[in-house]
Amino acid sequence: MPPKTYRLGKRPPKLDRRTLRLSTYVRPALLVAPPAQIDHQSQLPADLGMMGNDRYGDCGIAAAGHMVQEWTAYGAGVMHTISDADIINAYFALSPNDQGIYLLDGLNYWRHTGIGGDQIEAYAATQPASVIQAKLAIQLFGSTYIGLSLPDEGTFGPWDRTYGPPNLYNGHAVCLIAYDDATQLFTAVSWGEKMPMSYAFYEKYNDEGYAVLNDIELTAAGVSPEGFDFARLESDLARLGEPVTPVEPEPEPEPPVPVPGTGCALGVATIVLGVAATLWTILA
Repeated sequence: MPPKTYRLGKRPPKLDRRTLRLSTYVRPALLVAPPAQIDHQSQLPADLGMMGNDRYGDCGIAAAGHMVQEWTAYGAGVMHTISDADIINAYFALSPNDQGIYLLDGLNYWRHTGIGGDQIEAYAATQPASVIQAKLAIQLFGSTYIGLSLPDEGTFGPWDRTYGPPNLYNGHAVCLIAYDDATQLFTAVSWGEKMPMSYAFYEKYNDEGYAVLNDIELTAAGVSPEGFDFARLESDLARLGEPVTPVEPEPEPEPPVPVPGTGCALGVATIVLGVAATLWTILA
């Protein structure tokens, strides 16, 4: 069997001072004690598809595709998979030179244009490295869309332990779809696989995250998330209107210039199968 190629592709977090936050819309009691365990992964197959992330730095769009798989499996009862072609086309609409994407750009594109016919309604930022808020997004909306600055060691797993310092240019996007306090583990979907991620790993390497509202989860099930103030969110959305150009962080060193043919400048690695297998906001 040929070696499996894993590519990175999340650019450093993009900031906007008007970003709405998940904690604004959740009952305070939920911010203290979400359920000890949520399982939104056992009905999903082991192989969810790479969605081009073995060839391109499209993890920011592939993670969205994996979220649609989870939402449809648990909300509609039948898993829907967006085609690789639609995932890749959306990615290159945002990154014509395969330089990776900013997750906020991906979310705005997903909301306004859609990815393979799927459009989200809204998204709200979780507090970086907050295990509780990541768990709440999984509980209320099925999954959490997150960005990681991965370490140089253990970049591709296993993620059940921590390593050295985060590397801003080892940027990667995944979704979290389950967690269990008993084991102190999330279940992430990355490179098409369900991978364990320790709470400690998440706390150390997570640099942005979003709870994403998609009507598949809510309307197909005929219910609204318990304890979430969606009416207030809609009001805030109408008041904010379209976003201005986001305010960038303090200037960072430019990432390395990509070598032709290697894909995303944020990181490319080829790993033999089995070596590393374990493993919402600007409302525009």
